[in-house]
Amino acid sequence: MSQSLSEQIDAVAKFGLLKADIPDDIMGNLAPSIILRPYQRTALARWLFYIDEYTDRPTNLHLLFHMATGSGKTVLMAALILDLYRRGYRNFLFFVNSAQIIEKTKNNFLNPASAKHLFASQLRIDDKPVSIRAVDTFDAVNGDAINIHFTTIQGLHSRMQFPRENAVTMEDFRGYKVVMISDEAHHLNAETKKTLSKGEAEDKASWEGTVSGIFRQHPENMLLEFTATVDLSHDAIRAKYHDKILYDYSLGQFREDRYSKDIELRQADLPAAERMMQAMVLSQYRRKVAEAHGLHCKPVILMKSKTIKESAENEVAFNSMVAGLSGEALEALRAASKGDETLAQAFDYIMDERAVSGADFALELHGDFAPEKVVNVNNPKDLEARQIELNALEDRDNELRVIFAVDKLNEG
Repeated sequence: MSQSLSEQIDAVAKFGLLKADIPDDIMGNLAPSIILRPYQRTALARWLFYIDEYTDRPTNLHLLFHMATGSGKTVLMAALILDLYRRGYRNFLFFVNSAQIIEKTKNNFLNPASAKHLFASQLRIDDKPVSIRAVDTFDAVNGDAINIHFTTIQGLHSRMQFPRENAVTMEDFRGYKVVMISDEAHHLNAETKKTLSKGEAEDKASWEGTVSGIFRQHPENMLLEFTATVDLSHDAIRAKYHDKILYDYSLGQFREDRYSKDIELRQADLPAAERMMQAMVLSQYRRKVAEAHGLHCKPVILMKSKTIKESAENEVAFNSMVAGLSGEALEALRAASKGDETLAQAFDYIMDERAVSGADFALELHGDFAPEKVVNVNNPKDLEARQIELNALEDRDNELRVIFAVDKLNEG
């Protein structure tokens, strides 16, 4: 097989032919708090080379950025939108697999008050002011603005199959060029697979087919996919992306570059309440160590369950355990943890080095893990309503400490 696109760009990079400087229209219009990491700069350099210098580039551009979870793909999306605006694109279709992700994404793109806002407060491109707008349709949009239609792939498919008034339709994509941005794009590969599960067979008739149909409506449409988990071990998918992966930044490289957390796996053959108590103590230990070093760190525990019923029961059990927690219970857990190096270290630090008594530690946990700081996200409506709060877990005024979930937070 010939060299893949990624391998070709690797060769260009090896000879130092990638641009080192990112255009001011990109750098000057990202939020001041955003400092691009080296690998994000590399991704942009590869994009700039491909869009400006790559002679075999097709007009209908379809690319994949295969990048590790947590590596800042959304920042890269924002940078690409800015660059594409200066190249004449005005309309952007942003779609994801989950409705629960939409609100937090819109907040990141549109709300200047958000701590995770992606853009400068005032955008200027080619020395002209530019606004960013969420739109329901691309008909009669502002020709000087960045117009973004946010949707799910399921919702997009439904609207293409059953058009309704004042909503985007397939015909909307025939009269003007659109950049399609797909987050968690591995969901689009159901049609590519030879063997499909029942669910994938249903997806085949919708998601990938709909996206392909929109992509072909205009000769200058673009499809930019972002995911951490495309299945390149699958022959058909690997062949599909052979000439489309512009940048491959693996989780292994992400960890080697020291941007990922070091994970310690722990197993405990204990009842759920005791495991939850251990998690709470270790979470508080992390918070105290950070505070001792002058760092703001509010660890959040994700309590995963197999079923929604079990998750609800675990939430009740957790709140009951916290409400009834006593110094004696913590002392008993400490005594039982002598053979557990990490848990013993946590208790030694809190109760010896920090001189916190068992009774005072219990009172502290009552407050820090009170019911109002615990959320269950298994109800889709509740999750959608709380997306902004969940998107800002690290904000100083966000005190959520525990999240109960089944599958709702697997992506995004």
